Amino acid sequence: MYNNDIYPALQTFGIERLRKEQERALSPILAGRDVLVRLRTGGGKSLLYQLPTLLDEPGSLTLVFSPLRALQRDQVQALERRGVHAALLNSDLSTSMHADILRDFAVNGGLLYLAPEQLRREDVRTALAAAHVRRVVVDEAHILPQVEHGFRKDYRRIGPFIESLPEHPQVLAFTATATRSDLSYIAERLCMRDPKRLLFPIARKNIKLYIKKITVQGKTRKTRKLQNARLRLLDDVLRKYRKHGATIIYCPCVKDVKRTTKWLRSRDYPVKAYHGKMKRRKRARVQDYFLTEKKPIIVATNAFGLGIDRPDVRLVVHAGLPIGIDAYTQEIGRAGRDGKKARAVLLYSPSDEYVVKNLIRSNKDPETVSRGKKRLKALKKVLREPNKVWKGITKYFR
Repeated sequence: MYNNDIYPALQTFGIERLRKEQERALSPILAGRDVLVRLRTGGGKSLLYQLPTLLDEPGSLTLVFSPLRALQRDQVQALERRGVHAALLNSDLSTSMHADILRDFAVNGGLLYLAPEQLRREDVRTALAAAHVRRVVVDEAHILPQVEHGFRKDYRRIGPFIESLPEHPQVLAFTATATRSDLSYIAERLCMRDPKRLLFPIARKNIKLYIKKITVQGKTRKTRKLQNARLRLLDDVLRKYRKHGATIIYCPCVKDVKRTTKWLRSRDYPVKAYHGKMKRRKRARVQDYFLTEKKPIIVATNAFGLGIDRPDVRLVVHAGLPIGIDAYTQEIGRAGRDGKKARAVLLYSPSDEYVVKNLIRSNKDPETVSRGKKRLKALKKVLREPNKVWKGITKYFR
């Protein structure tokens, strides 16, 4: 299928054989086409842009835009251990170190990871315009249609940046969850030219889904009763399914994270909380705990998990209704990345819908609110048939 040059490159990554999806995606990528790839979490997306870099001519630069520093740091460290010229460009660097990395990669090429916020800087734009940018990669590309008008607005800078380069680079976009209309939106925003679209199956046969709808009798103290019922069910789920590997428990908002964490600690579970209002250093410590402990439990908002590369997450629990079908699919997809059996359990009550709707409305952009409502509606539709959730998800993303 490929010329002989690919096999030494594969050996650099310690890989003997590509997966079928990787083979299909690499063919147009190595042919130089712009490519949009929707591939399940744990499907090996990073290799699809890392490996071609080793086959480029000297001085060629691959830019990788990804949303999380932890993901960027882990990938760069792994590449450096394998002798691949890679670095991370971010605001944590000193002025001199930032300038040194920028100068090095602009001249010598390699794999340079950065957040789109770096494109605000004139020195970055000027240096990259003078470099031989062979390839621009946007990982977690579903961020573009989901949050472009709210969180991470700088993702809007990537397309104009691509257009500003002296020569149009190859543009690769990767996501685990995106509808066909989302993919069209991504291609347009990234100024992709006749992109090859590869949509691989969403369903993960190794992840067993359980849906539990919680109801309580009577109207007095209904909220407290629902909270207590959910916590008791959560305890049952942990006792039954938490035997090996890591566990992630998602809650709709910060106060639920704090309440659930406190309750679990009172029952001697080794649990840590994670949410966007925590300071960066504390979030980093929690991420390190999750990646290094044998059987960690994280209680988190949806701020946790994007780009977290732990293969043995055996259990994902939603202690409340997710914000929409895209978020739900992303979050359950963090289980069982090693291909072994895993479980995802949803514990929700009808009243959770009001919490989610308030979260959606909190965004001031009308288009983002409209998208959020549609995703919530799609999730509710899928949950009406709790024994056919994967089927419903597949239908939504087809």
